Amino acid sequence: MPITVIVRSKTGDETARLTFDAAARVVIGRGAGSDVRLPDPAVSHRHATLRLQGTDFAVVDEGSTNGTFVGGVRVAPRTSRILRSGSTVRVGHIALEVLIDQNPVTRDLAMATRDLALALVSQAMNEIGTDPTTRVRVVEGRDQGAVLPLAEEGRECTIGRGAGCDLALADADASREHMCAVLRDGQVYVRDLGTKNGTWLGEVALARDRETLWRSHQMIRIGRTVLGLEEPVSEALARIEGAADENMPEEARPPPAAGENAPTGAEKVAPVLSEAGERALVASDGDRPEPAKPKRVVNDGAGWSIADGLVMTAALVILVLSLAGMVWLLRG
Repeated sequence: MPITVIVRSKTGDETARLTFDAAARVVIGRGAGSDVRLPDPAVSHRHATLRLQGTDFAVVDEGSTNGTFVGGVRVAPRTSRILRSGSTVRVGHIALEVLIDQNPVTRDLAMATRDLALALVSQAMNEIGTDPTTRVRVVEGRDQGAVLPLAEEGRECTIGRGAGCDLALADADASREHMCAVLRDGQVYVRDLGTKNGTWLGEVALARDRETLWRSHQMIRIGRTVLGLEEPVSEALARIEGAADENMPEEARPPPAAGENAPTGAEKVAPVLSEAGERALVASDGDRPEPAKPKRVVNDGAGWSIADGLVMTAALVILVLSLAGMVWLLRG
């Protein structure tokens, strides 16, 4: 029987629903290779797995930093706990509802779990007031600094010299309608519009008859104009996934559920990011917070322990013996 994992928002609304085949081993974690990809610094890269044990499904903690909870009970590291349909599994700041039923398996799970991660990051960015909109920015040329937001999914935006373009360029080498860019399924695709001078993605000329995927690390050249792609959500997701696990204080963990079945709206917890998580969301080329500086520890000598004194004494003895050995060698 298939197993379904539901991620809900703070208000109890369903954010995403992923259904897996019963034979699958479902990895829950922050890493890009996870089947349920959760962008929360308190979730380990490989946090927990859902497995079929006999005729039952169980959750196994994979040695996570902050633990895996079923209801209010922590699952011991590297051990399993049997789940019932409707059980609430908590990892980091996130609560997942698990259903064991006859739902059809989700098509294209790789795309679905990527969309889940991007949706959670976008939701969190909106909550803290950071704009998640994908943008095309002129990074070189007469129009340097001009921005074209790609806010509408599926809408083709034109870029060129014509006044009617969505991004009008003051570049004599650009055609009136030079290229188009479209946001589709969270990714940006570009196409040359039959220009004489061509549109260059890196060192490759764009095709006129088909769309090409544009990645944020690539630059597009139109005449003397260079365009860059800004994807705040994808960039924030990469920073969160690349960070070390964040230790979650005991008091910050979600409260135990009243029961494993039918969790209440208050128990359906969405990602509640810490300060470190929020820094990852708001960082950008134009407004990137400085990394936290380590606290400077000043020792005035008054707080030295006995152990400190023994270490210093041993160090002085070694130094004296080393000097004596050097003197003996030189005399010999």
